[in-house]
Amino acid sequence: MGRRGRKGADDAASGIIAKAASAAMREAKEVGPKAADDAAEAARRAVPGPAGKIPLKPPNSRHNLDSIRPKNPSKEVNTVVLPGTDVAKDLDDIAAGRAKWDPERQRYEVNGRTYAVEPSGTVFPEAGPGLEQLSRAEYGALKEYIAAGGDIEKAKAAMARNPFLTEAAQERALDVFRHHKSYRG
Repeated sequence: MGRRGRKGADDAASGIIAKAASAAMREAKEVGPKAADDAAEAARRAVPGPAGKIPLKPPNSRHNLDSIRPKNPSKEVNTVVLPGTDVAKDLDDIAAGRAKWDPERQRYEVNGRTYAVEPSGTVFPEAGPGLEQLSRAEYGALKEYIAAGGDIEKAKAAMARNPFLTEAAQERALDVFRHHKSYRG
């Protein structure tokens, strides 16, 4: 089956799952709270991937640009959520079965964004509109800008003492920092 045919089938399957979940919830409201809980559980199990087995938890605050702190850990790849990106809606869509599940990559795609789910149920963003992937050095430079409270010169002076934070990493981090609540540019 061609790429378009598979996508159409996936979209149709997602629509069927969402309709089944919605119908189960309507029926449960008519029967009572215990049945509503049972219906919610049944609807969740109809969702493909980990979201069908465990409740989803929002991403760690280290992913939200305005919540990043200088002491946050830097990973090899760090995805930062820019302000205005509705991650909560994406999580609701995933939980309701409106996201496309890719079993090969173990990722959900919804609203153009890609998410993965840890075994604990914590979701983490990977790529897409409103998400910026930074390297360890770029994330480190971003934390320096945040630690300086928006004082770019102070941050650059601090970064000059760290050869790991290259000029390219600093520029990429500054591009992301321009969206931060303390940016004064």
